[in-house]
Amino acid sequence: MNDAALARLLRGKFSFLRATPEDLRAAIPEWEEVLPIPQRIFLRQEEATPIQGFPVLINDALLEIRDSLAAYVEAEEEFEVAEARGRGMGRAKANAAWQRYASLLERVSENAASASFGRLYPSIFWLYHSVAVARLFKESPRRIRRADLQVGKARGDQLKYLVFNRYLDRALSVSYDVARRVSSVTEEPERDHFPSLLARMRDNVLILTEDHVSPDLAELSSFFRGNLRIDGREFRARLGNLVAWHDHRLEDPGFRKSMAGLLGMDGHEDSRHFLSRSGYVDFLARQADYDEDRFLPPSWIKVWDNLVDRLREFELLAALRRLVLPIQDDGAQLRCSAAAAGLALSGRKEIELSESTRPMDFMTPWVVDPLVQRFGLIYDITEFSAIVSALRRSGKGTQDDSIRQIFRFQRRVNQMTKDHRLQLEKYLGDGALYSGRFPTRLAAAAVHLQRFYRRSRAEGFQFDRGLRIALNYGKYRLLPIEAAGGEQRYEFFGHGIVELTRLVTGKTSQEIDDVKTSLLSRGYDPTEVDRFFKPVAQETVQIADRIEESRPFYAYVNESGVLINEGIVATQRFIDHLAHSPAAASLYRAAEGRRRYVALSFDEGSGQITVGIRKLGLARLKGLGSLAVYELIDGGSWTTQELEPLPGTTLLAEVEKDFELATGPKAHRRRT
Repeated sequence: MNDAALARLLRGKFSFLRATPEDLRAAIPEWEEVLPIPQRIFLRQEEATPIQGFPVLINDALLEIRDSLAAYVEAEEEFEVAEARGRGMGRAKANAAWQRYASLLERVSENAASASFGRLYPSIFWLYHSVAVARLFKESPRRIRRADLQVGKARGDQLKYLVFNRYLDRALSVSYDVARRVSSVTEEPERDHFPSLLARMRDNVLILTEDHVSPDLAELSSFFRGNLRIDGREFRARLGNLVAWHDHRLEDPGFRKSMAGLLGMDGHEDSRHFLSRSGYVDFLARQADYDEDRFLPPSWIKVWDNLVDRLREFELLAALRRLVLPIQDDGAQLRCSAAAAGLALSGRKEIELSESTRPMDFMTPWVVDPLVQRFGLIYDITEFSAIVSALRRSGKGTQDDSIRQIFRFQRRVNQMTKDHRLQLEKYLGDGALYSGRFPTRLAAAAVHLQRFYRRSRAEGFQFDRGLRIALNYGKYRLLPIEAAGGEQRYEFFGHGIVELTRLVTGKTSQEIDDVKTSLLSRGYDPTEVDRFFKPVAQETVQIADRIEESRPFYAYVNESGVLINEGIVATQRFIDHLAHSPAAASLYRAAEGRRRYVALSFDEGSGQITVGIRKLGLARLKGLGSLAVYELIDGGSWTTQELEPLPGTTLLAEVEKDFELATGPKAHRRRT
């Protein structure tokens, strides 16, 4: 994410920060290394525009850390008030409260650091937790005055920062200990596990002690007295005089234009934005009509310049804190506040989120469970390596032309999958893996991919031996990968990919060829190798179904339980989800030769798609055992007369019935 993209995400009114790339870079020059990047959060109707933010799951365990923090801070305040009265009460209560809070903070910090993998989970936690910290310390002087009015008036603001600094030192110590412990396990630098955002908060006291600052600095009375040790009321009065004087100067168009050009502004900003530019008030102080008796004196100009730098950083981080989205999970639906999401919905206080939302649960070791379930699609070009080897022997010109062809082919495939709102997960040499959330989108993409391959082959595409496609609904694990510029991407791995790759490479003959090649490369006699594998080769020929393989695209399970896929195949879980989609409401019977299909039509944005489905049987797939597989074919050429309506039934029931009719009792028992 670049500066401009981040600036567009920030919500709220800014008094000292301009939401421009230049101001963001000036506030935190190294923000790519410090600031976590908001993610897209889809609403229940996923077609709606997603919101941007940090989804944090709110549960009783997470609320406990907020409550234990309040108990600790109040215990420290009680101790300091007693000390100020001269009635020492000991630190036992405060220490016990700290131990309770520290144990929870340590648990959360270790979870966030261990599961982060470059995703800045520790910083996201502190974005969330700093809201509670700031609100608590903001109210500290009032609580002290309620406990003892005299002590509160005399020393309430100083005690606030005394307690705050003690808390911050202890919290930093916990974070450093966790970073050290996690780095010893991961063998990575400690700085990679320490929340870099917490370091920024440590250096800017406003972030952890205030939740809002007005243009007139009315909220900072305690900050002036307790932290800067100056008269905040006089400072604000002098600043107000300066603003009024400067407003009058800006009424001169020439002065406004000159100052805007000097400061790199567009000239439409109000007076406070001018005065917030570093060094500008010092420049004004050299003007003849600048009155030091009414405006800021030189010593306070330095205070102001330092303060506005803090305020710009404060407003930037406060805007990011507003992007933290508290998520509630009632077991059936994820919800969040419409106001927190920045959505103005009449009559609706809550919005429902997509079930694909994966909120961060800082009380669990993974924070975000890496196990997801997605619909997956893999395509694979048949005999790609063999064709490449043959083209390499044909000369450089032919080889270069083939590379350009496959490059254009994959670019067009990517565009088609984007049109169907699929996500490219990874390239797989001569194919690719895509994922999506709706089975109809993947089925439509598979049909369009097959059509495009047919056209490409007719136009002279040199990789013309076939195209294999597999569809599933499987379990995947997400491996976070840090990309250039701090952006995050994820790699899929796990059972779901294994299942798809087995479905597109179901043939065993390729494995035999690999073994034969390996033996020949090691010096074995070619005649002996051929003689040894001759029975297996004959068996392969005998069980090949020449009728099935006469089709342009085909798939079947042979008598040995081997899947032969040169078309589109899908798993039972994929078909089951397809059957329960709205598209499966109207079913039809269709036939091609001896094959019977259950057909369904649906509109997937790019037009009406008709697919035919039939069960192939149980395939023996390496490492997976037996798996029920189904063939999908493109039914776009079927006419209305060729489609027989199937009312009052279900897709799976009809597909199973056709399978039993096609295989017969004995064959069915043998296959299953």
